[in-house]
Amino acid sequence: MAYYFPTYAQNTLYRSLYDQLSAVERGMVLREFVGVTYRRRFQFFKRQHFHAPQRAFKSNLQLAAKRQDKRFCIRNHIWRKKAQRPAYLELIFRHYLLGFVVQLIRKRHGDHLVIEQGCYPDAPYVLAALEWFLANRSVVDATIAEQIEAVEREGCRRLYLYCLRSFIVAQKLCDDDSLSLAVARSCQCRVGGQVPLGAELEFSNLGHQASFEHSFLRHQRDQPYCNFIYFHHFFLEDISWRLGGYLDHHVRLRRYLPVPWIGGFFEYNLVRIDYPRRFSLPLTRDPGFLARYIHCVMAFNSQLAPHSLHLNVECVGLGRKEVPVFSDYLCLLLLGGDLGCDEKGGLIERRFARNELIKMVQQRQHTSLFDHISHHVTEFAFLRLNAEHTDQSWLSLILVLIGYNRSSSFDQYCLEPLGDLLHWAHDPQPVSATDMASFLAKVKRGVEADSSLDAGLVESHLENVECWLQRQNNRIINVGRSGDLS
Repeated sequence: MAYYFPTYAQNTLYRSLYDQLSAVERGMVLREFVGVTYRRRFQFFKRQHFHAPQRAFKSNLQLAAKRQDKRFCIRNHIWRKKAQRPAYLELIFRHYLLGFVVQLIRKRHGDHLVIEQGCYPDAPYVLAALEWFLANRSVVDATIAEQIEAVEREGCRRLYLYCLRSFIVAQKLCDDDSLSLAVARSCQCRVGGQVPLGAELEFSNLGHQASFEHSFLRHQRDQPYCNFIYFHHFFLEDISWRLGGYLDHHVRLRRYLPVPWIGGFFEYNLVRIDYPRRFSLPLTRDPGFLARYIHCVMAFNSQLAPHSLHLNVECVGLGRKEVPVFSDYLCLLLLGGDLGCDEKGGLIERRFARNELIKMVQQRQHTSLFDHISHHVTEFAFLRLNAEHTDQSWLSLILVLIGYNRSSSFDQYCLEPLGDLLHWAHDPQPVSATDMASFLAKVKRGVEADSSLDAGLVESHLENVECWLQRQNNRIINVGRSGDLS
């Protein structure tokens, strides 16, 4: 077992805390601190022909921890930003604590969770950990606040010591009963499914104004995060790896490079599992699991406003596929877009009208870490991450996208009617009953092709979707009538 403890903390309280840990617990601390590179290093040493691969892996981990500890020290000029510091420290402790809850669930209750072949292997543990956070929110928030107060009082800027503190907290809070309940709740959302799925969630308290063209040199409007211009200074990308966290600044050609003077959206990319982002894995094949996952991730970071959602649906054959038509895109926007009022009180579709979108639907190639094969994926990029949706609402929407993707051919129709969509977004018009029926028929045909889904469940959610469409359509009709009356 590989261990690491820094020399600068030898004669402190942290040394006594560390000495109380067992060999396995010390390994857990090291693994969480090293983070996502643990898995990459393990895979590397497993592939190479070393005389003693386990010993080489152990030595490499110690070296990685030493280097990472040297880097993971908050600089003095950043530490002095007292207005922003507590909010960023809260994110650090929250994500470290999440990681340790994941490890404890895997260790104590891993046999009760199903790992889907070819999907992100930690996803069931992470969802159970998120369920635990939801059930213990008030206690977790109070405990994290205590930890922040303690490290600020000490003037402690070392993330390794934050990691050690988080493990001690996890040990105290995570009793077997609470973990068992969280595991049981995470299993209740399963509904079956055959189509690989993934998601990307964007958060920002500035909304669409977090992007470069709106926020440059105007970060102070977002307190205390300042549009996340200190994201990399607090090493949040390294710490939020279990949820695929990174800063998306929407600057082309520099998508994954740090540009701290710009800031942007805090994004959880639930399909990426390494920093270079060479590989992707579907999160799950179960739409119920994904719906609950989205709901729990939003609740996990309640201080950050949800902004947008990208859903990734792998393309699965269904014989003859139909070419999307304009009314189909309108139905998708009614369900997953953001129909609301502008500054003047007029009804608009805000995703398009505010120039938040380049395309509604994009085709991607995702290379799996397991089979190293490029998988054809449709990315639905137009969705608003709506805090008012329940997990059942998300399930209805995910089923729509699965069904529509399975029955439609985006390859043959890669050019969306963007001009018409933009015009409609500024002046929404109702969709005809015939067009809605045609759209729903395509969705139904695609969803019913998945024999693993319960027919009653599918029928119930399709009825909900039909009511949802009619409700949104009625909003447009009623606004039009009130405009005529005025």
